[in-house]
Amino acid sequence: MATANEDKGAEALPLDAPVRNLPGIGEKRAAMLAALGLYTVEDMLFHLPREYRDRTAVQKIATARAGDSVTIDAEIINARSLRLRGGKTMAVLTVRDDSGQMKVSFFGRGFLAHTTLKKGIRCLFTGKVGEYKGLTLQNPEYEPESDEDGADTLHIGRIVPVYPLTEGVSQRQLRRWIYNALKQAADQLKETLPAALARQHNFPPRADAIWQAHFPEKMDAVHLARKRFAYEELLAMQLCILTRRVKQIDTATGIRHIVDGGLMRRFRQSLPFALTRGQERAVDDILRDMGSPRPMFRLLQGDVGCGKTLVALHAVAAAVDSGHQSAFMAPTEILAEQHYATLHSLLAPLGVQVALLTGATPNAKRLRREITQGKIQVVVGTHALFQEQTVFHRLGLAIIDEQHRFGVGQREALGRKGALPDMLHTTATPIPRTLAITLYGGMDISVIPDMPPGRLPVKTTLTPDNKREELYQYIRAQAQAGYQTYIVCPLVEESEHFTQLTPLIDHYLALSEGPLAGLRSALLHGRLDPREKEDIMLRFKARAIDVLFATTVIEVGVDSPTATTIVIEDAGRFGLTQLHQLRGRVGRGNIQSWC
Repeated sequence: MATANEDKGAEALPLDAPVRNLPGIGEKRAAMLAALGLYTVEDMLFHLPREYRDRTAVQKIATARAGDSVTIDAEIINARSLRLRGGKTMAVLTVRDDSGQMKVSFFGRGFLAHTTLKKGIRCLFTGKVGEYKGLTLQNPEYEPESDEDGADTLHIGRIVPVYPLTEGVSQRQLRRWIYNALKQAADQLKETLPAALARQHNFPPRADAIWQAHFPEKMDAVHLARKRFAYEELLAMQLCILTRRVKQIDTATGIRHIVDGGLMRRFRQSLPFALTRGQERAVDDILRDMGSPRPMFRLLQGDVGCGKTLVALHAVAAAVDSGHQSAFMAPTEILAEQHYATLHSLLAPLGVQVALLTGATPNAKRLRREITQGKIQVVVGTHALFQEQTVFHRLGLAIIDEQHRFGVGQREALGRKGALPDMLHTTATPIPRTLAITLYGGMDISVIPDMPPGRLPVKTTLTPDNKREELYQYIRAQAQAGYQTYIVCPLVEESEHFTQLTPLIDHYLALSEGPLAGLRSALLHGRLDPREKEDIMLRFKARAIDVLFATTVIEVGVDSPTATTIVIEDAGRFGLTQLHQLRGRVGRGNIQSWC
């Protein structure tokens, strides 16, 4: 087995040497490797296998049975090349060990019988046993025991690495090149972990770990080696996050907001219900941050419908009480419009000036002028909020809803609209706390684990095609009872690339003129004019639509307490986060809902 201490005679290469310096790689092959992102010897070392195949168990020919996957160690006692129809050739070998013999054939590779696999050569073969006039191996992987450079076998008779490939590069070639890179450069890898940390986790030295990650002696060694490199990567990421946090937040002086002012008291008194315990804890976290001079950098996580917006409004009240503006950014116009409606209904009666700024806002120039003059205290919007022409008078709070829908640069661009404003990010994506700390190590985290009283969990079911008629009858019954349904499709129109998927417009026509005829149906997708979309959403909220056919444009921000059913066509085409968000469109009242 190959180890870090073997082949010391090989000429050393620096880690930053181009891959073409490795044996067998010229300009053409270097260009192929570039498609995998492999430019240097170090890149080759860290192109880790995607899986491993255990080919260590060598079997006797006599014990092989048709259908078995085997590795045999045998001598070639006969080798010939046959010409087939169409000009192709086939190598046919007879191989033998001390228990018996079998045929081995290679279609289209007759030359092997005169070159690599000649009579008298001993070889390891790995493949699936077939039966044709006796037992046979067809097109197996093979490794002559007298390997070309005397090294241990790389392809069979061991735990074999399997790599991500690109066109023109085979597994055998890439294994050989990576093996050569290890021989010539692995010893130059410098230790990155403090000795105490390495001992604490029982990690092997870095050079040994990279050998075991590629050519392991046991699978246990693979797990420990790869754990070491994952740990290195995670540690480096966390150090970067913490360094950035210290520079940008912990040592910075931001705004000390008034957290118990008049607007806050009037806002709390105006609420017609009590907050849940989870909401109260999150409010306490946020106001504690805002009452200190250290800039807030907090993630608020909670399931769809748990009341994150209401919690965020406490932060808005504190900012307004302190004479600062708030920006509330959402990823879509529909969601921004809904947040605007919520904020306006709760804050405008208390004398707060709330405005909506999106790409479709009429008189946007006048509105931006009022924002710059400080006449607008709370601005709800989309990407328009961080554009250059949007200038705030005194931004003290930036709230970013569904923060994963924005890039880091976009989130930071909004933060730069003020002098170290407090930043509150929200997400409905369920993230385990330990993973959240890992991914968002620079943030403080508040979680709302509970739902408002009376909310029932949405029931989820997978419905087969033969139950469609029952499903449509259920939708009709729901409509007659005054409840609404969403039907979501992955495509707006038919696509030649996705012929198996259900197009929205075709589905709408088929159902609204067929099984759901007579119900009030409407179409909603991203190609509609913004005013059309707004009109459809207003009609849906006013219960003037029974069935809304839509794309994922409704993924976030659509809120109707009487929507109790969502049907997701071709659900396998959506990611888990999307499915979770879509399911969250129902169950927003006190009625049992279904996805």
